[in-house]
Amino acid sequence: MFHHGLLIATVEDVGIFLRALNAGSLLDENKQAIYSSVYVYEHTGLLPGYYSIARYHEDIDTVVIQFAHTTGGDIPFVNTEGGTKVMVSNVVYNRVARILRGI
Repeated sequence: MFHHGLLIATVEDVGIFLRALNAGSLLDENKQAIYSSVYVYEHTGLLPGYYSIARYHEDIDTVVIQFAHTTGGDIPFVNTEGGTKVMVSNVVYNRVARILRGI
């Protein structure tokens, strides 16, 4: 659902969408070829106070989605400005993907 320029979806919906996009079952062959040439099948979003990552990992046939709150609170020994929290979110995301890969 679109609302004021934002896409509103459940985590499950995002996962289904990214899997279908990567499996080639969402678009016809011509549109898939065009889309594949200009877009990576993932989504990251950054709004004040909020960061999200959603990526399809072909090697493990898995969509990993993470939402992070980037304001307030403390992360021990880490500067808690929003940019640092986004960086920490990326580190955590990549660690989760490694765990799912069994690394």
